[in-house]
Amino acid sequence: MMKLNLKRTAAATALLTVMLLSACAGKSPPVDFYTLSAAVPSADTSAAETPCSDKVIAIGPVNWPRYLDQPRIVTRTGPNRLGFDEFHRWAGSLSDNFERVLIKNLAGQLQSALLVSSRRSARFNPAYRVELVIQQFDGELGGDVILDVNWGISPTASGKPDSIHSTTLWETTTGPDYDALVSASSRATTRLSQEIATELNNRCSTSP
Repeated sequence: MMKLNLKRTAAATALLTVMLLSACAGKSPPVDFYTLSAAVPSADTSAAETPCSDKVIAIGPVNWPRYLDQPRIVTRTGPNRLGFDEFHRWAGSLSDNFERVLIKNLAGQLQSALLVSSRRSARFNPAYRVELVIQQFDGELGGDVILDVNWGISPTASGKPDSIHSTTLWETTTGPDYDALVSASSRATTRLSQEIATELNNRCSTSP
């Protein structure tokens, strides 16, 4: 009788062990979500107005390559290879993150509250429209983030960009993880917005 009880106990223990191992094996790691961040605004709240401060400017459309049109963060794992991580994702979408940060950065750089998304610009009659085509926006963990974009500024009256600019930016990460990769991506976006702000101010200073 004692032997039978011992066999039953051993079988129950083995079954419990198998169940626990199965539960552990089937548990996925948590998903981490990331957002781009805008540049920290200047502490000087009395900054002078710029030539574009009183002009409505529409940002977009922003065209993206298909490989970036997804929630997973894309990394470069080799010269011709990409990595797609299931557990490190954008909160929302990269395109929405990018447009939001670009508009916020430009609003600070131009000292203007009149920056709008092209999707909501019809009722604002913008003076200028900034269109962008993203060629590359990814990076290597522990390496560089590359932002490669063609962009142009078009007066609303003509509807066509009167000049096209090509900007390629490298931003070095400060660590081997996704936090460092996303921070470098934010800095690259800030540098792009600075280039666009400079050109916009040139245009606004010569317009009526």
